[in-house]
Amino acid sequence: MERYLQHLVRQQAANHWGQVQIHECLYRLSLSQQGQGFAPFACPPLEQFRAEVAWPEAQVGEVPAGSPDDAEEARMDEEMTDLLDFLGGSGAT
Repeated sequence: MERYLQHLVRQQAANHWGQVQIHECLYRLSLSQQGQGFAPFACPPLEQFRAEVAWPEAQVGEVPAGSPDDAEEARMDEEMTDLLDFLGGSGAT
């Protein structure tokens, strides 16, 4: 189970980095187009985007509405273990 979780964490980190890089490119493109008098879309500033997509421990404030509580997280962990067992991986730690 630990291998799967490590893979998911690395995959999520790579996805997060990619999203930040894509946003930075779009933001620079929007600034360039605005400078030329053409603005087909508004792109939030980098600081605003980074605050929105920050890792949970980096976010300040309340837990977002709809976030799972401890019981819900335990249930989701159990479902993931069952799924991994079904797929042939060992959910046992």
